[in-house]
Amino acid sequence: MRPRHLLLIASFALLGTESLESAPQWSSNPGSNLAVADASGDQVQPKIAPTIDGGCYISWFDSIANGFDLRLQKLDANGQELWPHDGVLVLDRGFSSTQDYGLDVDAAGNALVTCRDDSGSGTQISAAKVSPGGILIWGAGGVSLTATSAFVAAPKIAGTSDGAAVVAWLENTSVKLQKLDGAGIPQWGAGLSLTPPAGSYSVADLHDHGTTVILSMVHQTGSQFFSPKHLVAMKFDGMGSSLWGNSPLGIFDSGSLQIGNYPPFTPDGNGGALFAWYGVSPLQVYAQHILPAGTEAFPHNGVSGSTNAGQVRTDPNLAYDAISGTTYMFWTEQNSGQSQHGLSGQRFDAGGVRQWGNHGVSLIAVGGMEIRQAKTEVSGTGAFVFWSEIPSFGTDTLHGAHLDSTGAVDIAAFDVASTPAVKSRLDVDKGTNGQILLAWSDQAVDTGNILAQNVGPDGSLGPIDLGVIYCDANPDNSATIGISSLDCSQPSILVTLSNGPPNQFGYLLVGTGNGSVTDPPGALGDLCLLGSAIGRYRQDAALINGGGTLSTDILNANTGAGGGALPNPLVGNICVPPGQTWNFQYWHRNSGSPSGFSQALAVTFQ
Repeated sequence: MRPRHLLLIASFALLGTESLESAPQWSSNPGSNLAVADASGDQVQPKIAPTIDGGCYISWFDSIANGFDLRLQKLDANGQELWPHDGVLVLDRGFSSTQDYGLDVDAAGNALVTCRDDSGSGTQISAAKVSPGGILIWGAGGVSLTATSAFVAAPKIAGTSDGAAVVAWLENTSVKLQKLDGAGIPQWGAGLSLTPPAGSYSVADLHDHGTTVILSMVHQTGSQFFSPKHLVAMKFDGMGSSLWGNSPLGIFDSGSLQIGNYPPFTPDGNGGALFAWYGVSPLQVYAQHILPAGTEAFPHNGVSGSTNAGQVRTDPNLAYDAISGTTYMFWTEQNSGQSQHGLSGQRFDAGGVRQWGNHGVSLIAVGGMEIRQAKTEVSGTGAFVFWSEIPSFGTDTLHGAHLDSTGAVDIAAFDVASTPAVKSRLDVDKGTNGQILLAWSDQAVDTGNILAQNVGPDGSLGPIDLGVIYCDANPDNSATIGISSLDCSQPSILVTLSNGPPNQFGYLLVGTGNGSVTDPPGALGDLCLLGSAIGRYRQDAALINGGGTLSTDILNANTGAGGGALPNPLVGNICVPPGQTWNFQYWHRNSGSPSGFSQALAVTFQ
C-alpha cells in the first residue's frame, strides 16, 4: 500500500554550476522573497504552472515597455531562473489595462499562454507556445484565434495529452472554443460557439483530462447587468463533442454569484471537477464535485461551508485529496456587516458531508484584521492554507499553516512574505516534487513586482533536497542523476540521467544497498549499488536522447531480471514503507569505449 508522501533526503545535481551557484533561488527568509520580475513600472497578475521537473512557469503582465506585455519565466525546482531575469517577451501588447488570461503546460512540457492581443488588426485572441528553453515555438506574436470586430476577452487555455491545446474565450455574449494542434493549426473548423437562450456566457475556467477538456462558464441569465449570474459547466472530447449533454450542466442555478466573480475549479484527476464559489443573499460559500460522467457527488447547488447564520462568507478556495476522496475548502469569514474578517475552513467527505462540524474550523477569529486571498493545497494527510493579513492599507503580509484531516493545526501559522506592502493576485499551486509554489504582485519597492516563494511539506521555506548524491567521482563523472518528486500522489516520478553520451543505450539500476564495485568487466567507472536485491527498470525506449538525457518513470516502469528482480514492495513503484532506503544509478554504453555509470542517488523514504 502506498503511503501518501515520500520525504526524500536529497540534492539535485546541477548543470552549469559555475553560473548557477550564485544565482537567486528560493529564499528561506520571508522578508526577502524571490524576485521573478522587478523592472520599473507595473508587473501584475502572475500565474503559476508546475512542470514535471519540480519547477514551474510563471507568467505575468508587464508594463516594462509601452502597454502591458505578456512575459514568462521558467524556474527549476530550486527556484533558479532558467531564462534571463525578467523573463522572455511572449506577446508585445499596447493595452493600458489588463484582463484575465490563461497559462498551462502541454504534454511535452512547453508553456501555453493566451490573452487579448492588440498587436495586429484590432483586438483579437492570441495564443503562444514556449519551449522549456524559452523559444517561441509558434513564432513572434503566436497564433491568432480570431479575426473579428466583436468584443473578445478573458481567454483560457488547456494542453491535452495528444499534444494539442484548447482555447476558450468570450466573444460578445457567447463563449467560443478552438483546438490547436502542436503546430498551432485549428482543428475544429470555425470552432465551437456556445450561446445561451437568454443573457450571456463568460469563461470562468478551463482544464484538461487526457484528450478531453472541462469548461466552466458564468451565465448572466438576462440582458440586465444585475440579472442573476449562475455557474455552469460542459465537457468536450477531442473532437469537440459534448460529453455532458447538449446543454451546460447547472452547477449553481439558484440565487446569484457576486458581480465580477468568475470562480476557478479544480480537476479531480479522473475526469471530473471540484467547484467552489460564493453566492449573494446570503453571502455564503459552497462546494460541489462533478464526477467524470457529469453527475453530482454533492447535493444540487452544492454544500455550504458553514451553517452559522450569524456570519457571512466570501472568496472560497478548495483542494481535492484524490487518495481519500475528500475536499478541503477555506474562505474569508465575516460579521454580518462585513466590517470584520476571519479565516475558516471545512472538510467534506466524498458525498459532501461536512467533517469539521456544521460551522467548520476557525483559524483566525472574526475581528478587526482584514483577511483575504485564502488559498489551499493538499499536502500529506491534510492541507496547507495561505492567506493575506491587512492591518491597514498597504501593509499586507502573507502567511500559511497546515491542518491535518481532523481540522487540527499541525504546522502552526508561519510567515511566507513578511515585508508589509500591497500584495495582490496571489496564485498558489503544488509542484510535482511536493513543495507548494506561490506568486503574487508586490508593491514593496514600486507599483508592482512579481515575487515568488516555495513552501516545503514541513512548512519550511527555501530549496528542498531530493536525494543524496554519491559516487560522483566516477571516471566518466559528467553523467549526473536526479529525481523529480517526493510526492507519491503524483502520476509519475522521474529519475533522470543528464550529460550522458547522446544516442547511446542506457538503463536505470536500483538496489537496496550502496557501496562500490570498481570497474566491473567491460565498464569504465564503479557500480555503486550493493546487496542481494539489485534490479533493472524495463522500459520501451532506453536510448539517451541527442541532448544526453534519459528519464525513467519509477512509479510506472516495471523492474525485472538482468541483475536480479527486486523484492516487494519495490515492483513497479517506489512507495515503500517509511525508513527504507533505495539507491539508483544509470548504466550506459559509450561510443567506441567501455560502458560507464552515472553518479548514484540514495533515497530514504520517511
